[in-house]
Amino acid sequence: MTERPAASAIGPTPWYRNRWFWLVAAPPIAAVIGGLLTVAIAVRNADSLVVDDYARIGRAFDLDQSRDRRALALGVTATLRVDAPSGTVELSIRGVPAQAVELRLIHPTDATGDRQIRLTPGDDDRYTGNLGRLDAIRHHVEIASPDQGWRLRGELPANAGELQLAPR
Repeated sequence: MTERPAASAIGPTPWYRNRWFWLVAAPPIAAVIGGLLTVAIAVRNADSLVVDDYARIGRAFDLDQSRDRRALALGVTATLRVDAPSGTVELSIRGVPAQAVELRLIHPTDATGDRQIRLTPGDDDRYTGNLGRLDAIRHHVEIASPDQGWRLRGELPANAGELQLAPR
């Protein structure tokens, strides 16, 4: 049997062949790679919820209730029926008939999930439309008549169904 010469006789082993180096260096290398991946994911999927001056915008939203007061003065009420799987919408308005109505479903946390359609009355003064498949979450609802200057607001539960809307 031939005897293998000692490492010192051949020369030192290169650093990349030393298993102790890799055993010590692997966790910090993995942490750096994981950190870079986390930064890339955070930059690509940034939240769109926070605006610069959210307090000012919130106050302006609360103060702009002229359309709500107009709906109250006209005595407008509505019943909204939504089928979440198919996205079909049926709206009946009592009070003042409108030529066209805008329906907005506002996603509570993600602006890209907002839906908006314009509804026109059918034969029996019912407004119908299709929003497409809806997520099984709670949505804020806003029904407005741009021609007459009124709006109704409410909250549609996660399982959709029927919602009664009256001025606030």
